[in-house]
Amino acid sequence: MTAGLVVSALAAVPVAGAFLWLGRWKRERSGRLLSAFVWGASLAAFAAIWSEEALQHLADTAVSTDFGHWFRPLVITPVAEEVLKSLFVLWVVIYQARWLTGLLDGIVYAGLVGTGFACTENTLYLGKAVTTFATDVSDPHAAGRLAATVFLRMVMLPFFHPLMVIVSASGIAAVVRERGRSARAGLALGAPLIAIALHGAWDWAGLASGDPFLIYKIYGGILVPAFLTMLILALVLRRRAGKMVAASLPALARDGHIDPSEVTPLSHLGQRRRWRKAVLRHSGRGAAQATTRYQAEASGLSIRTTRAQATGHGDGLDEQVRTVAAARSDMLGAIAASQGSVRRAAVSHTGR
Repeated sequence: MTAGLVVSALAAVPVAGAFLWLGRWKRERSGRLLSAFVWGASLAAFAAIWSEEALQHLADTAVSTDFGHWFRPLVITPVAEEVLKSLFVLWVVIYQARWLTGLLDGIVYAGLVGTGFACTENTLYLGKAVTTFATDVSDPHAAGRLAATVFLRMVMLPFFHPLMVIVSASGIAAVVRERGRSARAGLALGAPLIAIALHGAWDWAGLASGDPFLIYKIYGGILVPAFLTMLILALVLRRRAGKMVAASLPALARDGHIDPSEVTPLSHLGQRRRWRKAVLRHSGRGAAQATTRYQAEASGLSIRTTRAQATGHGDGLDEQVRTVAAARSDMLGAIAASQGSVRRAAVSHTGR
C-alpha cells in the first residue's frame, strides 16, 4: 500500500494545487481546505467502502448475485459515494454558509473533497496492482493490469471524483443564492442526481456492460465534455471574482473599510504576493499570515459588496465588514508587535 500511496499522491498533489489556484482571490483558511480533503480521503472514502459491501451483500442475498453484479456499479456505488462526498458541501451550506461568497468557493471545497476521495481510492487500487505485480514480475497479465491501472487512474481519471462532487456542489452551493423554496429544493436534489447518473453510467460501462468499448465512448462523449464545461465555468468564475474585487476596492476605501493605499496592491495577485513577502521579511511569519487573512477577507467583502449592489440582497455583508475590520486590526497588531520586539531586542543589545 505504501507504493500505491506514493503513486496516488503524484496525481493528488497537482489536482489539489489546481483547486487552490482557482481560489487564490479569496484564499480560505488552510484548516478549512484541509478539512475538505480529509473528509474525502477518510470518512467519505471508508464509509463508502463499508456501505457498498453491505448493500451488495444485501442485494446478492435478497435477489441474486447476477443482479448484484450490475446493480452495484449502476446504483449502489454512485449513490453511496456521491452522497457521502457531498455531505461536506451540504454541511458548509447549512452550518457555515458565511464561508461562501459564491459558486467558486463551492467548487474549491468540492474539488478538494473529491481529490481526497480519489487519493484514497487510487491508493487501494494502485497498491493492489503493485502488490500483485511484485509477487510475480514475470507474469505478463500482472504487468498489464498494473500498466492499465496506472493509465486509468493517473492519466484518464485524475479529475473524475472532483468533477462528480463539483456537479453536486454546483447545485448545493447555488442554494445559498436562491430565494424560492422550490428552486432551492430542485437545485439541492437535481445536481447530485446528475452526478450519480454520470458516475453510474461510467462504472456500469466499465464493470457490467458487455460492450468493451462503451467505457471509452462514455469517456469521450460525456466525461470529457463535462470536464471541459466545468473547467471553463471555473476559469470564468475565477476571472469574474478578480474583476469584482478590483472594481469594488475604491468604494471600500472610500467607506473606510480598507486603507486607500491598499487599493492597488489588493487589486493584483502578484502585488498581494509581494506584499506578503515584504511583511514576512520585515515582521515575521505571524504578521505575514495575518496579512494573508486580511487580503482574503477584503476580497470576500469586495465580492459580497458587488453582489449586494447587483441583486439588492446584502446577506452576510455586515458580518463580513466586521470580519475585515478584525482581520485588519490583527494584521496591524501583529506588525506592531513584531516591530516592538525588534526595538526591545536592539535596546537590550545596546545595553550590554
